[in-house]
Amino acid sequence: MFPSNTSTRLTRPFGFRVAVLLQLSASLVAPLAAQTATTTPPAAEPTARTNAAGKKVLSVADYSRWRSIDNALIASDGKWVAYSTRLSNTLPADAKPSLTLRNTSTNQDVVIANASNATFSPDARWVVYQIDSTAPPRGARDRAATAGTPPADTVAPSPQTARAPESPAPALRRFELRELATGRTQVWADMQSAVFSRTSTHLVLRRRAAGAGAAGGRGGAGDAAPATNTTGPRGTDVVLHVLATGRSLFLGSVADIAFTRAGDLLAYTVDATARDGNGIFVIDLATGRTQALDNDARLYSRLAWSDDGNMIAALKGREVEKMRERDNLLIAFSNVRAVVNNAAPAPVTLNPASTAGFPRGMVVSERAPLAFSDDGKRVFFGAKPQVAAPDTGRRRSTDSIADVDVWRTQDERVQSEQMIRAEADRNITYRQAFDISSGKFIPLADSTMRDIEIAAEGKWAVGQDPRAFISDYKRPAADFYRVNTMTGERTPMLKGQLTGRSVFGISPDGQTYLYWKDNLLHAYALEANTSRVISRVGAPSFTDREYDNPGPRPSYGVAGYSTDGKSVIAQHRFDLWALSLDGSATARNLTNGVGSKEEIRFRVVPAPVDSMATRRERTGDLIDLSKPVTLSAYGEYTKKSGFYTLNASALTPLLYTDASYSAPIRATKSTQVMFTRQTFVEFPDIYLADATLQNATKISDVNPQQAEYAWGRRVLFDYKSKDGVRLQGILALPDDYKAGEKRPMIVTFYEKNSQNMHRYSAPSYLTGMGASAMEAVSRGYITMLPDVLFHTGRSHSDMLEAVEAATRKVIEMGYVDPKRIGVSGHSYGGEGAAFIGTQSKLFAAIGMGAGVTDLFSDFSQSWGWSYQVSGGSGQNGNDYYMFGQGRWGFSPWNRPDVYHRESALFHAPKVTAPFLIMHGTADPTVSFSEGMNFYNALRFNGKTAAMLAYPGEGHGLRGLANRRDLTIRYFQFFDHYLKGEPAPKWLTSEVPYLVKDAMKDPQR
Repeated sequence: MFPSNTSTRLTRPFGFRVAVLLQLSASLVAPLAAQTATTTPPAAEPTARTNAAGKKVLSVADYSRWRSIDNALIASDGKWVAYSTRLSNTLPADAKPSLTLRNTSTNQDVVIANASNATFSPDARWVVYQIDSTAPPRGARDRAATAGTPPADTVAPSPQTARAPESPAPALRRFELRELATGRTQVWADMQSAVFSRTSTHLVLRRRAAGAGAAGGRGGAGDAAPATNTTGPRGTDVVLHVLATGRSLFLGSVADIAFTRAGDLLAYTVDATARDGNGIFVIDLATGRTQALDNDARLYSRLAWSDDGNMIAALKGREVEKMRERDNLLIAFSNVRAVVNNAAPAPVTLNPASTAGFPRGMVVSERAPLAFSDDGKRVFFGAKPQVAAPDTGRRRSTDSIADVDVWRTQDERVQSEQMIRAEADRNITYRQAFDISSGKFIPLADSTMRDIEIAAEGKWAVGQDPRAFISDYKRPAADFYRVNTMTGERTPMLKGQLTGRSVFGISPDGQTYLYWKDNLLHAYALEANTSRVISRVGAPSFTDREYDNPGPRPSYGVAGYSTDGKSVIAQHRFDLWALSLDGSATARNLTNGVGSKEEIRFRVVPAPVDSMATRRERTGDLIDLSKPVTLSAYGEYTKKSGFYTLNASALTPLLYTDASYSAPIRATKSTQVMFTRQTFVEFPDIYLADATLQNATKISDVNPQQAEYAWGRRVLFDYKSKDGVRLQGILALPDDYKAGEKRPMIVTFYEKNSQNMHRYSAPSYLTGMGASAMEAVSRGYITMLPDVLFHTGRSHSDMLEAVEAATRKVIEMGYVDPKRIGVSGHSYGGEGAAFIGTQSKLFAAIGMGAGVTDLFSDFSQSWGWSYQVSGGSGQNGNDYYMFGQGRWGFSPWNRPDVYHRESALFHAPKVTAPFLIMHGTADPTVSFSEGMNFYNALRFNGKTAAMLAYPGEGHGLRGLANRRDLTIRYFQFFDHYLKGEPAPKWLTSEVPYLVKDAMKDPQR
């Protein structure tokens, strides 16, 4: 992964899905929620400096001038584009979002302050967006919003930009509806979401629940709120607005609300304090007629429409005294349109107490969604055991009740993992089916087979039973079963099949299950209950040769399936191949070998999917090879990127340059295409083009202030690993660099980096020691990012060899002063930096953040967990070291010499360069003790080191003041050791704990 301000060690996969900690480039995301640091006031801002060319040199005082773009979208007719911008490197309250609406026909902008999260109506006539503020705008306190009155001067000719007059903000959040042609607006206060009907005739706005904060996103009709088992009502007020007339209908105490896919009917449930009015209601949007489908004093939840909008299902239940789960009934209505016309039969009901075959002790659970089968004959739902309600009011006292956790080595899962997963485990449900016509219950999943994938079309599902393969470190695997969703019958399919990247799931037509085994692609015909290899005849190897972890190698994956259901499009390293699912045809190279010949990686750009398409089409996995297909293109060694079009057998470049592009977003009813372009010096602004991607026009200019600052440029260079493998690195050179100069250099590394040659790097406060900071280049440093080639069982030595090889290459190229080079890394890169600092003599200063220094002890840690700290999976470190990012492939007891040799802690006496160590004391990923122990080892051995411990912080800093503090100290450290600038006082003199709070400027 690219080194960034939030670099983390990769979390390890396991049988139950856990949110993976990904490192995200801080230049592309807004800062995380900030914490106020009271003990470390910010240092005084330095006087603005300029370089030899008269450009300003970046400092931390400038970071908050940068803005980011989010939620960019294009209207269906291509005539309008909307995007939000907000300030980076600020507290959320100071981010000052604004929404820009660009008329692509006139090139005029409307900019709306404090607005974000826009949504266009499907017919492109309207846009709705939220406006957040803490008080009415200045000058608006005494005037009322006038619905239906067009703003006086919302549009100005390009290139000037006009700002729409601000309406009053009666609450923290309001939603504003704007007619695009006229500029007329209408405002609703205290709303949390807004959703258009597909027909663009109605807008549903949901009011914030009492006591809810201002935070939240879009959602509402068709996006029902998650059901929870609480005694209080979930209902909130809803406004149903008729766009043609401008009139609104008020609906009270609405819990779930959803349009049909066609947009002609709207269903909602009422969940009120006085439960006598609870029920399910349907509105015919054409006539305005409302009909109650069901009334009861029970609690309604999990409203769901069938695809054709003719059937509806929901749960209704009641709390059970002293028990955790509700006693729910599943009710399903057929011929709902007839219901609206008072001619409907009674609902079909699944009552667990009286339905044959329903497991005793189980309930129909509102903790899982409802869904109809593609033919509308079955409703899929979740069931779970009824259990006693937890005694949350009891306070444990170890004087009267022992408080003890028993850890057994024979336990299926380690106790720490069980603790982390406790709430998720309590809420596990098992997918079941209910046949509406017969009223029959169909068992599908249970405790022996929790995971089940149901086909988008047809009768088949595939379930996994992983029980025999659960392990702390072995590759995840399971026994697979074909499941008939009409009968519940299970048929064994695959024994001990690897999961994760080795399975691709059911094809859109529900006929084939695709998986990877023995370095070959296999297709399992579900109806015939047979399997065949499909990647052998005429096909190349699809094995991912770049995968450098121990264990079986995965494939490069599949792009999708042909619309005729006959082929799957498999991804080679460079090319795309069509493989016959029944094995009747020879593999066909769709990209004609151009990818392999020119070392260009081709991948399919997903086409937009119509919300009214069939379930098969809505999977997004269908590729119509009879029509032109847009492919992304990436040059493996040139780093160029762009797009080609594949039309039958013709492969034609559309756009292929020295830049990085986002996937193009097409207007559904126009040829207009929107995308972003970025380079090291170009912020990823928005471009508009036609379907050929020619004549692209930049329509945003979010950070014009960049032109004021010294920036730089990037250089791509090649070098070789110790065993002769070609690797690449990227240098960032200051824009005033002159040939022959030998500048100081800071090296940062993390896995592979050269693919980010054209990534824009916005100024951003550091969250760790792994970022290649833009300020460094502006200050006159050269920065370098090398690729690392890994082998099994020597990861830290691999980092040392690759970083040294790349550094020597840059020295040979004549760019840098070999006596003024520093290296820095965070997390996985941090442990590598620590190891490099104990072995190499190339570096004059070492920065290390949140890195493991004792591999032997870390192997047995509980990942992201202790009795004082939580935040990870709770698994132990075995999998990470055996087969994960650690890449060791063996345990410390198999090869103790390697684990000791590759641990920085054991080489502390050999350190010669000064260290700057940083670590959050509440780090759930790498224990704070790893940084502290290394600091103490350096202290014991008389080395020069400083450690920055941030109390309460995790693996990357979240507090804005802490991030700013680290950024300043980072440069003070490297400026002193690489540029010879005076050392700050904190680096040369003791900072006594008792006087820390009284220090006005601890960074001086």
